[in-house]
Amino acid sequence: MLKAKSFVRRMFLKSTAAAGTLAAFPAPYVFAQAGGVPVRFTLNLPRNGTNSPFIHAAERGYFAQEGIRIASMDPASGADAMQRVASDTYDLGFADLPALAEWHLRSPDATPLGIFNVYRSTPAAIVSWKSANIQKPADLVGRTVGGPLTDNAFRLFPVFFRANSLDPASVKFNNMDLRLREAVFMRREVEAITGFDSTIWLNLRGLGVKFEDISIMLYSQHGLDLYSNSVIVSRKFLRENEAALPGFLRATMRGWRDAVADPVAVTESLFKVDGLVNKDIERDRLKWVLDNQVLGPETARLGLGQIELPRLQRSVELMARGLELPRVVQADLLWSDKYLPSAELRRL
Repeated sequence: MLKAKSFVRRMFLKSTAAAGTLAAFPAPYVFAQAGGVPVRFTLNLPRNGTNSPFIHAAERGYFAQEGIRIASMDPASGADAMQRVASDTYDLGFADLPALAEWHLRSPDATPLGIFNVYRSTPAAIVSWKSANIQKPADLVGRTVGGPLTDNAFRLFPVFFRANSLDPASVKFNNMDLRLREAVFMRREVEAITGFDSTIWLNLRGLGVKFEDISIMLYSQHGLDLYSNSVIVSRKFLRENEAALPGFLRATMRGWRDAVADPVAVTESLFKVDGLVNKDIERDRLKWVLDNQVLGPETARLGLGQIELPRLQRSVELMARGLELPRVVQADLLWSDKYLPSAELRRL
């Protein structure tokens, strides 16, 4: 059991180390495209429905039409997407927006900038067997939970628990590689696991689990009103290629617009790039994300991409309290809407 004071710091150090020791992902896909500003883009996870609109936009040539050459669009394992962009290994990525607050306190000049929000609420969740009778945060006290080191839901766990006036150290964690999470859960070595709702549920469905046999406890329904995955850009790329950002976001918008209109076609693009994915599973994963994280009143009001800065500030304050950060970062240091497509183009 982790000590309360060292919980967050040890968790960060472990996840950073783990990110460098992952086994190889499937071979990179080379998109057919002409010249243009080269962009190295990191996805949030392995190629799946949650990031298929980016892959679709590249496969359909939307980025190329904006004068952008996708030099790479690589899978990730979760929290390492942020590390990749912060270290300038990648130019842009798809990562958790409020997490920028923690990075800014350590290295403000190297902290990426959020420029296009996709997930209106965090998909972070605790998934348990229904038989475990875990219905509210307090039911996790004294339980054993599987928390992959590079999983954003694991990293957010202290924020989630402290938002519910609970001690994160009261939960026992079994840390494992992200790709082993569902297998460990299936073997009943843990009573619950952390992760994104669509990731865990659709992975379990692929293993034969029925929806009625599990419980999904969303952080967003228990005190964490957080924005989540957004396009972020490295400070180096911002300095050297700022003019390319509006075009990149227009292409991104086209990809997500296509996803809303025709998830099947977007999943076909994903399958062209990675023939190992299960089309049915990934189509349904994309639909889940659209229904639960992307579409809703805020997107209808603002259009996709834009945020409400006061709400982001509240997200940052929740992160500061939950992670016991030394101070609260101002949200306008982490976000800019300068490069967004027009409101008309962003309407869904």
